[in-house]
Amino acid sequence: MADEADTSLTSRFLSWFPSGRDDPEGWRFDVITLLAIIGEGSVAEHAQTISASSLCLLPRIIPAPQALLKPIRPQRLPEVTAKMAGVYGGVVLDTVGFFANIIHPLEDLKPFAFKVLEIKHKHLIDAPETPMSPGWKNLPFGRGGGWRNFTKKSPAKKRHPQGGIPTSPAGTGIASALLLANVKGTVQKDEKEQAHEQDIKPEPTPAPARRRALHRSTTLAEKFTDMVTNPTMANSQDRYTVPPTLYSPLHLISLLSFLLTIALLITSILWKDGTAIVAISLVSLASSVIGAASWWRPLLMNRRTTNKVPRGDVVIRTREGAFILIKCTEEVARELYSGTEECQYVVSTKYYRALMGLGMVLLMISVVLLGNCGWESQAFIGASYILLNGVYWALGLLPHKMFWDLGRYVCVDITPEDAKRADEPTGEDPREGTPSFTRTLWFAIRETKHGAWVDRSGALPGTEQWRRWLNESVQAARRGERGWKAVGRKNEIMKEEIEAWREQRIAEGEEMEEVVDLAEQEAPLVQVQGPIRAPTFS
Repeated sequence: MADEADTSLTSRFLSWFPSGRDDPEGWRFDVITLLAIIGEGSVAEHAQTISASSLCLLPRIIPAPQALLKPIRPQRLPEVTAKMAGVYGGVVLDTVGFFANIIHPLEDLKPFAFKVLEIKHKHLIDAPETPMSPGWKNLPFGRGGGWRNFTKKSPAKKRHPQGGIPTSPAGTGIASALLLANVKGTVQKDEKEQAHEQDIKPEPTPAPARRRALHRSTTLAEKFTDMVTNPTMANSQDRYTVPPTLYSPLHLISLLSFLLTIALLITSILWKDGTAIVAISLVSLASSVIGAASWWRPLLMNRRTTNKVPRGDVVIRTREGAFILIKCTEEVARELYSGTEECQYVVSTKYYRALMGLGMVLLMISVVLLGNCGWESQAFIGASYILLNGVYWALGLLPHKMFWDLGRYVCVDITPEDAKRADEPTGEDPREGTPSFTRTLWFAIRETKHGAWVDRSGALPGTEQWRRWLNESVQAARRGERGWKAVGRKNEIMKEEIEAWREQRIAEGEEMEEVVDLAEQEAPLVQVQGPIRAPTFS
């Protein structure tokens, strides 16, 4: 009796759910088309990275392929809002470049934090020190990152091995030697006078033993990366490109979805499901068409001339009051910070619109056909889309540096020991040991020994009191006083100004106010604006 009661109870519970697949009341997959189009947010987040590799041409199923159907292609990479100013140059920007934020993510900085980073080109670090022979051009190379770029050949100039001054064919006589010394001394004098006038430290003169990048044979991994990312077309104008890394998670997912598509086609043939075969073929073809229309590569800005310029050091200020000092050359600054990162597309705008229209038609037809596939095919297709949606969602948890090959650059943290804990309480002094905007700003001024970038970027209130504090802080930094009491001196200056104001009011016989409005002393002249968001309509 007990067994019969348990069986009756189980049957009664199972009757709440569909049973079978041929019965009208059995399991059905009419919403399989919904699984094919949900997950748009996860795919849209990686849309640009997906289409930056030639693997975007693979015919495969993609969750929410409509996320790649955009009426207008972006011409720039997304940027991060922050205030950036050149230490020696006059550049002031309100955003930080996409690749620069990957190297040092600004969102990871705590309020009032401070860092000093040195960024160099890797091929200049790895190159051995060897004397430069006449007519030799430095050829940068990389580790399969797709940024290898060979400069155009220029007419060979015979240069002096030490001074870099062109020599005449008959440069062995006394007159030639005197002329060479005169010219060399004049050039050095002009450079020193120009640097003194601009109060800018120029790039150091290269030593006789110059660094050069020797041309080596390309490895198999580099050739395969170049084949996948196809960077050679991007370097036709001596501009570097940063491709997706060879082992990018998106590359692995593209291969996984391609293999899943093949498995779906094979099983549909075995099940003799013609509708599933056509639907899978069309949705895979739609992804290839949309990928071809969106295929692009990023181009970095570079210098066109070889004139002597100051260093490209920049200071970045975040909305939370954190500062980052980047020590780099002008070439690195032009590529990552002051220059623009452009998107170079393979197809023109006219063909882009045509391919997008074709992809949209193929997608609509395939969605209709997916709802008419057999039971087995719908179950397999639904499981595949659920798996891919979960994988694309998990990609959002990974850092961006896993998707792009930035092996061209080497970033080293050289923050001084007495400034590494700028975002933490240090010492027993309640003023100098407490994290604050003033203390962190002093750390930045102490390392740069310049204050013009502070004025240009609007990091301080535009009052006479703060200008006085800025001048004193720059002088203390140039004297090497690392323990200068920045916060205490700021408070003293403010008190002196308030007392002077009160004495002046008393002397003039005016009534004193109980509260003095010091709002203009409390905030930077130029605030870091938040990211611009598109308006939403409810």
